Parts: sequence; C-alpha cells; structure tokens
Amino acid sequence: MKNNKSIFLILFLAAAGLILFTAFQSFTPGDKVTSKDIYKINCAGCHGVDRKGQANLYPSLINIKERMTKDQIVKQIEKGKGLMPSFAHLTQKEKEAVVTFLYDEKVEPVEGALSSIGEGIFKSNCTSCHRLFADDPRPPKARMMEPPPLAGITHRISKEYFFRTVEYGKCCMPSFKNFSTEEKEELFSYLNSFDYQGRYSGMSGRRGCSGRHGMMRK
Repeated sequence: MKNNKSIFLILFLAAAGLILFTAFQSFTPGDKVTSKDIYKINCAGCHGVDRKGQANLYPSLINIKERMTKDQIVKQIEKGKGLMPSFAHLTQKEKEAVVTFLYDEKVEPVEGALSSIGEGIFKSNCTSCHRLFADDPRPPKARMMEPPPLAGITHRISKEYFFRTVEYGKCCMPSFKNFSTEEKEELFSYLNSFDYQGRYSGMSGRRGCSGRHGMMRK
C-alpha cells in the first residue's frame, strides 16, 4: 500500500512539474513572434511603428516594395546605408520576416526568432550611440562627448528612471515610445545582467547636454 502511495506521489509531482514547465515555457521571450514584432523591435525606433519615417532623417518605408526588391532590402539590412547601421546580428529568418512585413504579406508567427528580446532591442536601437562595454569599438554615431556604456548601468539608476528615459528620451537621445512595458523590462534585464562599466573620463559632469545624455542617475 505504501509503495502504491509513493508511486502515486511521484507521478503527481512529475505531472505538476511538467505543467509548470510548460506554463513557463509559453512565456519564454521570442518563442513565437510575428514579422510585425520583429519590425517593431528593430526598425520602428527610426522608421516609426506606422513606417512613415522621420522627415529629413529616416525615409518612409510605406510602399517600399515599389522601390526595392526583397533581396535589396535584405542586403541593406545586412550592410546598412547612410544613417542606417548594419543589422548583421539578425538571423536570416528575422531579416526575411522584416521583408514580409514591409511587403504587406501575410503575417505568420516566426518560430525561434528573437531568443533574447532585450539583446535584440539593444543591438538594433542603442549601439549606434552607446557601447555595451567600455572597451568596445567607438559607436558610429557617438559624438565628441560620448554617452556612457550601458552594460550594468541599471545598477546605478532606478527602473522607473530607466523606463522614463526610454519612453521620452533625454537630450540627444530620442524617444522610444514604441516599446511596450514588457520590452522595456527585457532591455532592463539584459543590461542588468552585466557589471557596471562606469563613465568615460572624457565626459563632462552633469552639466550640459553631454552630461545628461543617456541614463545617468537623477
């Protein structure tokens, strides 16, 4: 009788564990995303959620299929052009998903894309101006007074201040209102997984635009 109870208990715990595992798996970032999600995370910061772009800075992507072939779009995603940096870190599946969205084709879930949403957001939206680590190469759009590296900066500021800065921008940093609270959480968690990198000695203090650029403690 005791053996039967023990077996039942083991089976019950195993089943409960499987249910919990499945539940948590369903919330794993990037398990299934749409081509619209991939565009939003990687492209909307400059070209807008509505794809209308920004006057004199970033071109409209509306009706892009009338101006560029799919292969041309993929190559530009890989190599960049003008103010647009290279997005070589995107997988082939992710690049094709962006093209699918821009061509207004049927939006299907993309399996296994964006395995790290926070990392994806950082690479596609922050690396033009910010390094991740202090010894990384200088970003292509960094100014004379370069903003701080972002690895671990979340250890020095509150989450509320981080979210507010991402939402509204600050000084030279634009607004990233297109990101949801969950996506900001993913970016915060990604940056929080590293040790704090400090500030550059060449940067000014808290006065002036350069001292306020980026996410410094307020």
